[in-house]
Amino acid sequence: MDSWFFGKSGFEKIKELNDSLRGKTLDCVNAKLEENFVHYSPWMSHIDQTEKLASLYPKKNLILSGGSDLKLLEEEYLQTDLEKKLTFGDLPDDEDLLLRLAISDLQFGGTDLTPLFNEIVFHIVPMNTENGEFQKIGNGFSTHLARGAIFISVPKLGDNSLLQLKINLAHELGHQCLFIYQSADPILTENDLHKPVFSYVRKTERPAIQAFHATVALAFMVRFLEQQRHDNSDHRKNSFDELRENFIQSLRSYSNVGFTDIGQILLEDLKSYASSIQ
Repeated sequence: MDSWFFGKSGFEKIKELNDSLRGKTLDCVNAKLEENFVHYSPWMSHIDQTEKLASLYPKKNLILSGGSDLKLLEEEYLQTDLEKKLTFGDLPDDEDLLLRLAISDLQFGGTDLTPLFNEIVFHIVPMNTENGEFQKIGNGFSTHLARGAIFISVPKLGDNSLLQLKINLAHELGHQCLFIYQSADPILTENDLHKPVFSYVRKTERPAIQAFHATVALAFMVRFLEQQRHDNSDHRKNSFDELRENFIQSLRSYSNVGFTDIGQILLEDLKSYASSIQ
């Protein structure tokens, strides 16, 4: 199947666009700062804050640790009152171990997501939720102002925490892939970008482009769990059934939303995948 998200064909399409996007971003930052950076950094995506974030560009560690670097990122990427209860880095030892195990499985697990993860994810920013009331299943976010960086906390679900963390990483990878497609095409027609559409992740109406992000994230979570057949746990089975149903239902939400030609191709690709797992 000539997929746009999964398998070899999906990987090749996303990689080609990602290489182009990173090259253009790097050229733009070098021109703006009159510098000669050789390697892309996710923080270059925040083009209005290039001077402030430039000290972070040379960092290459996959998991970013504590210190002044992360305080700088907190200033730029934690904006709401709720988000400001978070801190970046400095996880307890048990949570740090779970994060490393989850990342390792995405990196080397041999699923469809493995090459995408290794190609796209440049930094993982651990989030400590100790000072706030956050979801037990864990919190995470991605932003077009940091393409290639995933901000993530560790779930507090006991024995189910590790699998849920892998699911959450797959969720964020879906957002990252759609960001890359958005760099080349708006996906939705201009008049419909902000049309209210029910999001099957947040369980509330959201602007159509955000609801479509949720649909893609659901597809990635389902795909990950579909390929974890060695895991016979109840958490895996229940999560797969629930997420599959939410994903399929979400695809029925766009009958009154206008897609661009590329957006329609992506939607049909997701519908094709949904048909294969019903």
